[in-house]
Amino acid sequence: MNSASTAAHLRLTSSQRIVELARPWVLLALYVAAASPGWWWLAGPLAVAVCLAAFVQMHDAMHNALELPKAANDRLLTLSGLLLLKSGHALQVTHLRHHARCLSPDDPEGAPATWSFARVLWQGPYHILMLRRESLRMAPHTHRIQLLETGLTLLLLAGFVALYVRTGSAVGLVYWAVAFAMSATLPIWAAYIPHHLAAEHPAARAASAVAQVWTPVVASFAFHHVHHQYPRVPTALLPRAAAELPPPPAGHGH
Repeated sequence: MNSASTAAHLRLTSSQRIVELARPWVLLALYVAAASPGWWWLAGPLAVAVCLAAFVQMHDAMHNALELPKAANDRLLTLSGLLLLKSGHALQVTHLRHHARCLSPDDPEGAPATWSFARVLWQGPYHILMLRRESLRMAPHTHRIQLLETGLTLLLLAGFVALYVRTGSAVGLVYWAVAFAMSATLPIWAAYIPHHLAAEHPAARAASAVAQVWTPVVASFAFHHVHHQYPRVPTALLPRAAAELPPPPAGHGH
């Protein structure tokens, strides 16, 4: 029995799916509400929360773990990627390669996990640009959607600048800065740490305990090894997968 059939019972209910679909957009609305009057002490953390929630949603869309029709899933991948100011389809190309050839020389997404931590710090901020180049090379049939999403991202950035020039509002520019910082550190928190932190590590165990209570963001790190074994399980259900499904083989996904 393959991993997909083993995990078939782990499906979101309709209400859970609504929560997963709405989360980043509700957080975005809260960010705008806090940033507009200049409550940056609240808006800053909310912007980080938006990016993390968008990352989880985009990741689930990459694997169609939310079980949406293909057209709807493609639109979600585009929209959640735009929340990160990225091409969702471009990131999907390198992410699926990561699952197929984890940490091999032909796995550009996983490359930072094989570097020294010092190299991750200095080269990591440029890594996202390398992934964009590699996604175009690996999947020429997706050039059109990748370039469309890139164009939409540039329009968003131009809109942020125009908003500031015309009204003095930094709402868009601050969000851009937060998204940029998240992208620059992505190789640390989405590649290096998940692949170096064993499931038995005290920090991983603590994250697992927190993930049982609520957050899919923590679940995506605490159960990274489980995700590699059962990629179609929604991030929100990874704690259940870890408890109910056969454990991955030692070293799987690391």
